[in-house]
Amino acid sequence: MSDQSRLAISARLEEVRHACDFVVEAAERAGLDERAVYHCQMAVDETLTNIIEHGYHYQGDDHEIEVICQAQTRQFLITITDDSPAFNPLEHDAPDPAAALDDREPGGWGIYFIRRLMDDVDYARVGNRNHLILAKNLPEPAGLPTPPGDDAFPVRQLDNHAAVITPSRRLDSNTSPRLETVLNGQLGTGNMWLFVDMVGVEYIASSGLKVLVAVWRRARESSGDVVLCGLQPRLIEIFEMVGFDMLFDVHPDLDTALATRPTP
Repeated sequence: MSDQSRLAISARLEEVRHACDFVVEAAERAGLDERAVYHCQMAVDETLTNIIEHGYHYQGDDHEIEVICQAQTRQFLITITDDSPAFNPLEHDAPDPAAALDDREPGGWGIYFIRRLMDDVDYARVGNRNHLILAKNLPEPAGLPTPPGDDAFPVRQLDNHAAVITPSRRLDSNTSPRLETVLNGQLGTGNMWLFVDMVGVEYIASSGLKVLVAVWRRARESSGDVVLCGLQPRLIEIFEMVGFDMLFDVHPDLDTALATRPTP
C-alpha cells in the first residue's frame, strides 16, 4: 500500500517554501537519498514558482495549489494541481545549456531543471485543473533533512574595490531578491569585484542563478567580476547542468578565490 500525504497552499510565493519543506519530509520518509531529496525539492520549487508567476501572474491569493506526495513500490510521486490556464511543460523546447550566454533566452530554465532532475514527468489537464506528476526512482534509504536557517547575507569589505558576500542556506524565489539587492548595492558603492562564498549555501533555484548572472554581467561591464567559491557538490551539479561552471570563475575555497583579485 502506498503512503500518501497532501498539502494545499494559496498561490503565493511566500507559500513555496512550506510546500518544499512538506515534500522534503515526505521524500525522506519514502527513503530517498540526500541527492534525490534535493532534486525533488528543487523541482517542486521551480514548478510552484512557474505556476504563481506565469499561471497566476502573482495574483493567486484566492487560488489553491495542491501538492500530493505518494510513495509507491519503486517510485516517489509528487502530483501538483492548480486551476491556472492549461499549460503542458512537456510541449516546450528546453533551453540549450551549451549555447553562448548572449544567445540564451531569459526564461525556460525552471522547466529544464524539472525535466532533468526528475526521472519521469507527466502532465494532464483534468477538468479545469493542471496535473503535473513528478516521479523519482527510489534508491536505498539514506535521506537527511535540510535544516532551516536565516537568510542574511553578510558582507566583508576588502581593499581595491572588492568585497566578500556570504549567503547561507537557500537561494530561492524568496531569498534571491535580497541577495540581488546586496550584490547590486556593492556594485553601487564601487566594489566591482564581488567574491561570493557559497560554502554555507545548501540549495539554489533558477531564481538564484538568474541573480548571479545578472550581477555578473553588471560587474563585467565595469571591468569587475563575480567570483564564486565553496560550492557544495549538489550545487556544482546544477551549475554544470546549465553550463554556468564555464561562465563563472569558480574556486574550491575563499582563500583560493581571493588570490585572484587585482592588486592595488
